[in-house]
Amino acid sequence: MILCVAAQKGGVGKTSLSVHLSGAFAESNGRVLLCDVDPQHSLSSTFVDDVYSLEVTMKDLLCDPDISPSKAISSTKFANIDIIPSNLELGTIEIELREDPDWQYLLNDKLEAVKQDYGLILIDCPPSLGTFTRLALVASDHVIIPLECSSYAVKSTMFILDEIERAKKRANPPLEILGFLINRIDARRRLEQDYRDLIREQFGDKVFKTEFKNSVKYAEAVTLGLPVTFYLPKSEQAEAYREFLKELQRKIA
Repeated sequence: MILCVAAQKGGVGKTSLSVHLSGAFAESNGRVLLCDVDPQHSLSSTFVDDVYSLEVTMKDLLCDPDISPSKAISSTKFANIDIIPSNLELGTIEIELREDPDWQYLLNDKLEAVKQDYGLILIDCPPSLGTFTRLALVASDHVIIPLECSSYAVKSTMFILDEIERAKKRANPPLEILGFLINRIDARRRLEQDYRDLIREQFGDKVFKTEFKNSVKYAEAVTLGLPVTFYLPKSEQAEAYREFLKELQRKIA
């Protein structure tokens, strides 16, 4: 199963979602491979001490046909979580990648070689709809779209939906939107309540029942390089991710 976390808007919690979901999956004894296709490399920096000391990164994997995914995979301090990391150098290869007539299949072809080794491959996308998001969409089985309860977040969904449809048209017809995830909600604010109602009305059962509250504990965990299920295993926040994983698995089933 290959999932990507995608949204045009930055700051909606894509990387946080990837970190904590990988922890919930690993906690249940599933093997996770994280793939960082965001040149800002926040996901990589969470799990790798020095992303500039690595011999092979996502950039090398995509540019060199002779490099196998196994050479690009880095282990983490968590037994069931591996990562193909990136750094800022990833952002320098967009033009080079597009010179290949089959460029949008590059990540897909690489991941096919290791797909059977992991229960979950999770791709963290940049906050844009360019080259790297397209690579992720073409390589994925499903998309998760995180949303904040705000005007811009709701309006920007039309752009990611259009991009998903373009990817489905020829490159990856089986691609499915697994669901929209309401993230970082402060339900005490009436405006956020209203936008939550709007999201649920507009997208119906495509919206996950699980919602993640705006909590500093998620950010604390990421800062320490820990999924929240490892940082505060008995907390409300950790339990929310366990419930989200169960819901996600039901949707896929």
